[in-house]
Amino acid sequence: MSGEQGKNCDCQDGGCCCGGTNHKIIGIVAAIVLVILGIYLLILAMNAWKANYYIGQTPDSKNLVTVDGSGKVIAKPDVAIIDVGIISDGATVAQAQKDSTDKMNAITKAVKDEFKVDDKDIQTANYSVSPKYDWTSGTQKIIGYTVNQSLTIKVRNLDKAGDVLGRVTALGANSVNGPQFTIDDPTALRAQAREKAIKEAKDKAKVMADQVGIKLGRIVNFSEGSSPVANYYANDMMALSVGSAKAVAPSPVIEAGSQEIDVSVSISYEIK
Repeated sequence: MSGEQGKNCDCQDGGCCCGGTNHKIIGIVAAIVLVILGIYLLILAMNAWKANYYIGQTPDSKNLVTVDGSGKVIAKPDVAIIDVGIISDGATVAQAQKDSTDKMNAITKAVKDEFKVDDKDIQTANYSVSPKYDWTSGTQKIIGYTVNQSLTIKVRNLDKAGDVLGRVTALGANSVNGPQFTIDDPTALRAQAREKAIKEAKDKAKVMADQVGIKLGRIVNFSEGSSPVANYYANDMMALSVGSAKAVAPSPVIEAGSQEIDVSVSISYEIK
C-alpha cells in the first residue's frame, strides 16, 4: 500500500476500510434533513387544509358570538329650510314673468341684505311657465300664462326664521312651505353615537361571556346601521297658497326643538 493511500484508509488486522466514517456521517445528516423536510411539508399541508376547511362556511360554523349595541345623540338643529314660491298670472308670458321676477328679486335681495343669508344658501328650486286654458266654449283656448318660480333658502340664524317667513310673504311670496329643521353636517354627532353603540356592544359581550363561561377571542365581523337625519317640521309650520288668509299673517314664533341621531352596530367575536 502506498503512503498516500495509508493516509485515507484505516487498516487493521490485514484489512483496510477507506472512507467508511465519512459515509456514515453523510448518511446521518441526510436522514436528519429528510425528517425535518417531512415535518415542514406536513405542517404546510395541515395549514392548507385548515384554510380550505373554512372557505365557503358561514361564520356560525366557526364558533362565534354576536352582540348588538345602539347609541343615540340628541342635538339641536342648526339650519331652517324654507321653500319660497311665487305664482304669477298674466295675459302674456312676458307679463307673468315680469311680475314673478320683480317679486322674487325683491325677496332675494331682502333675504341677503336684511338677514345676511349667503349666496350658497339660496337655490332656485323650480321655474316653469304654463298656459292657462278656457274650455267653456267646448274648445281649448289660451287665455293667459302662469309662471311658477320657487327658491329654497337655508336660514342658519334660527332666531330669524320666523322673521324671514313674514318678510317674504310681505314681498309677494304666495306659496311658502317650512321651516324644516335639520342638522347641516351630522358627521361628528354620528361618530359620537357610533362610539356609544360600540361601547354598549362590547360591554354586553363581556357580561355575556362571564355569565355563559366562555372566553372571547378576536373580533371577526362588524356592521353598522344608522337612520338618516330627518327634517323636522315646526308645529307652527307656515304653508301658504294663493288666496290664503294666512298670507298676511304676522311673523310666526318658530321653535326648532331637537333631533335624534341613532346608530346601531353588530360585533362578532370568536370563542376561544
